[in-house]
Amino acid sequence: SPQKDPEIYTDPEVFKYNRFLSSDGSEKKDFYKDGKRLKNYSMPWGAGHNQCLGKAYAINSIKQFVFLVLVHFDLELINPNVEIPEFDLSRYGFGLMQPEHDVPVRYRIRP
Repeated sequence: SPQKDPEIYTDPEVFKYNRFLSSDGSEKKDFYKDGKRLKNYSMPWGAGHNQCLGKAYAINSIKQFVFLVLVHFDLELINPNVEIPEFDLSRYGFGLMQPEHDVPVRYRIRP
């Protein structure tokens, strides 16, 4: 697993909140092994025989949730002129990327 390789990540067993951030706060994408830049430097679901057994379940659960919301609810933006929020890149690496602000949505159960 790339996450545990000390040649790719210094001190892989130590939590470093800025491991995936460059010094200017932007996303760090350049990781190397054996002097070569890695294309896939992070595999949070694992790969091969080490792949997470819950990956398919998690992805299908999310798809099912989105499908059910879209089928059973009418959704509309409260403010149709609201801008799509940027993501807070300082939180990169903590799982779900949080937007900088909310986008209020009105929902109604479909008849």
